Amino acid sequence: MNGVAQERDIRRSPKRVCGFPGHLRVRNASAEEMRGFARLFADTDRSGWVTETIATGRAQALVVERFTERSWVPLAWTVTAADGETALALRSEEYGKGLAHEALRAAIRVLRDEPFAALTACVVQGDVKVAKVFERAGFSPEGTCRFRGLLTVKYVRNLRGDCTPYNVWI
Repeated sequence: MNGVAQERDIRRSPKRVCGFPGHLRVRNASAEEMRGFARLFADTDRSGWVTETIATGRAQALVVERFTERSWVPLAWTVTAADGETALALRSEEYGKGLAHEALRAAIRVLRDEPFAALTACVVQGDVKVAKVFERAGFSPEGTCRFRGLLTVKYVRNLRGDCTPYNVWI
């Protein structure tokens, strides 16, 4: 292959390069980080829910980090309540790059080790972008519900099937 062909193959638009999530890692948020989680959520209703959920002491707060330019940079933050309700906040610099569902999938891989049978998310009716993120991460719409007075669509992602704890072959 000549040098011209190689250069042509290497060049890509910034949108395409950023569409690949790269290397993601997920870690538990520190107590100090959790205090600032509520301000990461632009929606005041969701921000209030995050504050209340973390205050219970039973929330699973995760930081999804992306390896860019030789360091780990926060990409997204998730909070999961004891009942499995999950919220995701994406770093504002990452909006529009198609990385939200990848960050959510990375968090789900960690949450599989927790005793959740299913994860749920309440998405405001008509919010197509957010609904698409949860659908691409494997959530399915299950019906409508109310979240702090707003009519929302409940999305569910089953983490475990209804199988017995032991596989027995007869």
